[in-house]
Amino acid sequence: MPEFAKTQESLDLRGFWKTLVRQRKTIFAIIAVVLVLTLIFTLLSSPLYRASATLQVEREASKIVDDDFLSSGDIRDTRDFYQTQFELLRSYGLIDRVIDKLQLNSTVIRQSLTGKIKTALFPSENTNEKSALNVAISENLYIEPIKNSRLVSIHFEGAAPEQSAAVANAIAETFVVMNLERRRQDTIDAEKFLNERIGEAKAKLQESESKLGAYAQEHTILQLDNKESTTSTLALMQLSEELVKAEREVITVKNDSTRSAELKDAQNRAEQIRDLLMTEERKAVQLQGKTTAYKTLQREVETNQASYQGLLQRLKEINVAGTSGSSNLMIIDKAQVPLQKHKPKLSTNLAFASLLGLLLGLTVAFLREFMDDSVKDINDLERQTQLPVLGIVPTAREKNPRKMAQMALTEPRSMLAESFRTLRTTLRFKLREMNAKNTLFITSTRANEGKTTISINLASTYAHAGNRVLLIDADLRNPSLHKIMGGQDQHGLSGYLAGEVSLNQLAQASNVQNLDIIPAGKVAHDPAEMLSSRRMEDLIQAATENYDMVIIDGPPILGLADAMILASLATLTVIAVDAKNTRTTTINNALKRLRQSGLSVAGLLLNKVSDSADLGYEDDYYNYPVRA
Repeated sequence: MPEFAKTQESLDLRGFWKTLVRQRKTIFAIIAVVLVLTLIFTLLSSPLYRASATLQVEREASKIVDDDFLSSGDIRDTRDFYQTQFELLRSYGLIDRVIDKLQLNSTVIRQSLTGKIKTALFPSENTNEKSALNVAISENLYIEPIKNSRLVSIHFEGAAPEQSAAVANAIAETFVVMNLERRRQDTIDAEKFLNERIGEAKAKLQESESKLGAYAQEHTILQLDNKESTTSTLALMQLSEELVKAEREVITVKNDSTRSAELKDAQNRAEQIRDLLMTEERKAVQLQGKTTAYKTLQREVETNQASYQGLLQRLKEINVAGTSGSSNLMIIDKAQVPLQKHKPKLSTNLAFASLLGLLLGLTVAFLREFMDDSVKDINDLERQTQLPVLGIVPTAREKNPRKMAQMALTEPRSMLAESFRTLRTTLRFKLREMNAKNTLFITSTRANEGKTTISINLASTYAHAGNRVLLIDADLRNPSLHKIMGGQDQHGLSGYLAGEVSLNQLAQASNVQNLDIIPAGKVAHDPAEMLSSRRMEDLIQAATENYDMVIIDGPPILGLADAMILASLATLTVIAVDAKNTRTTTINNALKRLRQSGLSVAGLLLNKVSDSADLGYEDDYYNYPVRA
């Protein structure tokens, strides 16, 4: 199983390589076109200069006001904070201020060649020039955070180096200024808000203090040592002290026998004080509810006092922050005037164009390969047609039909001559296996596939080997043998089939030894009817008896009945195929027509093959050296 998978993969890679080799001209042509267009585009494009400034962006150290609705600048997530800063650098308001500051116009923006074409074809509907310039500057502004740092690069690409540097610096400086302005405005807004809150808190504090004082005065509540007291409370304290003293006096008198007369007065005094104390305690219980209300008012005063003091402290902090002028932004490097253009770069563009051209070329190549139904591989052709390829005939450099027909003899050491000798050997074994008459019919799927040239060269090859050969031009619709081989056409096959010429008058000697020919004669009105006559059968019978090899050059298969008639008379039928131009669908349709008629085909002969390796002949035996 692994071996089979490996074989399949190898075959796929070889097929891929063959496709590239076959379509190499297309691929190289597309790459060349893309390179030329890129070169023209690069040379015609205006230069683009990039200037870069570096800005440090820190998180704000503290909030101005702690309240949620006052801390609009607070961003909890660090990534969100920095992304917000990057977007602010590209904001419409910032760029608008830069335009006013530098008095910029459209000349600051480089208009590319594609941009000029786009403007010419699709004029902009934006009538506001400043707004259009703002958009253009934003499109040429690039914000690039530097990895693992709090630095950000501000790149601006413009038409002139000086202006590019000026714009990049102006954007950085304006961003810092706008940040300070925002902080100052936040301070002003916070001060205004807190002053309003302080006024309200102060009024509440004063009101609560007034209520507390009035309540204490009304109920005679005093505050001693930071403790609230009432008249009842003071009386209880005094009576408690007097009661203690009176009880001590009673004890002292009891212990002193000399003072027994005073015991009855000391006890009465203590009893009186105790009665007064109980009376005051009852009053104190009645005043307990009033004391609770007093404490509630006192707590309200304390709460208002704390709120008031907190707002005052926060106002002081805001004043300090507002006057400090600190910023979380710092310009680290100002943009310098660029010395070289940033775009276009010829080397980069050509490298990209080469890659793009290669991809386009491969796409077109495989698309053409997919759409192309011509013969590409002998193995595939044999699998589709279920017929063997008997041989291949290479493309001849000679274009003269007369010379091409004699190349097997005139250039015996050529690859073309060797191909016909190989074909002759193959057909000889085929005929020997069949043990039948040596009658060969050469046809094609359609016209102009070189069957006549093949017939003449093959016949010459047989004759050169010492065989007596008869070559019959049976194409009664478009005869051409007499034009190439010479001879008299008036006593041809059509005259014989019409009964105008006898059998003995047909064969004519050619300029090749052992080779006789029968030209087609005059163009017939009904070739199929004439070829299916008894006289044609008699001709084939007589020819096989008098010649070692009979070769019939007939018309193409598709659209004509002539080829089916001749195939039924011949021992072997060989179909000549133009390897460059004939589609496999055409071949299959021709074979289908023959098979439906009950006729068999010996095999296929590929003609006009420019590179046999492309068709599966990696070991091209025609390249074997032949020495004299």
